[in-house]
Amino acid sequence: MSTKYALLGLLNIKKMSGYELAKFAKESIGYFWNESYSNVHRTLNLLAQDKLINKIPEPGTRNKIVFEITAKGRQELSRWLSNHQYTIIYRDELLLKLFVSNKQDYPALLIDLKNLLQELEEQQEIYFIMQESIPSIKKNLSFDLVLDYGIVQNDLTIKWLKNTIKKIEEIL
Repeated sequence: MSTKYALLGLLNIKKMSGYELAKFAKESIGYFWNESYSNVHRTLNLLAQDKLINKIPEPGTRNKIVFEITAKGRQELSRWLSNHQYTIIYRDELLLKLFVSNKQDYPALLIDLKNLLQELEEQQEIYFIMQESIPSIKKNLSFDLVLDYGIVQNDLTIKWLKNTIKKIEEIL
């Protein structure tokens, strides 16, 4: 159900082709919301059937279709944004492994923890680049707030990882 609203929300920012939409989703909300390319296209077709978006053939291109949100789509998005319902689904396999592990498992987990630390430090750099490029995308408070959340969450996790790695290394 939320895929529908994620796509409506992104199309409310700007009209895009299916490929552009999937790419934009990956680069903007992909750090906390991801969809498969096939699910994006399937949902776009359903949104078009429900008249929430329009399919517009791009002139001068071969079979390129651009999608734009309709007035009905904006109403539906607005209804969803104001319904006060949301779901947070959080699953972290590495935390699960750490929770059920014993000391003999720590060397293998240490590798995973260090890999995650490196990934998050690289992601943090991307967030800082995004922070600089937001004015060229669309400067608004909503983008800033979500990016701030990502930066703070990442920073906290990086600190936790460094502390956890240090504790495990001390007992090995």
